[in-house]
Amino acid sequence: MKTLANRIEDELQHGLWSHCAIYEDELQRLWPLDAPYREVRIAAFAAKYGFRLRFYHKGMCAIFDRQPDEEAAPAIKGPQRAVFS
Repeated sequence: MKTLANRIEDELQHGLWSHCAIYEDELQRLWPLDAPYREVRIAAFAAKYGFRLRFYHKGMCAIFDRQPDEEAAPAIKGPQRAVFS
């Protein structure tokens, strides 16, 4: 799993996109298609290494990006209202 985490990290640092797609043939090496709670396990893997599972489609791929920094995200307090001038 560490190797996959390293690959995702490398792609996020040096790739063209702010995400990394891992396709089914590679996912099946760690999580067989018929494994129970497969998506949950993939999401747990992502969280363990500081990533986020952005998209998952069984039989297709999983897309990872960086886990958002909670300190950098603006806090939402109460309902937001649009202001038109």
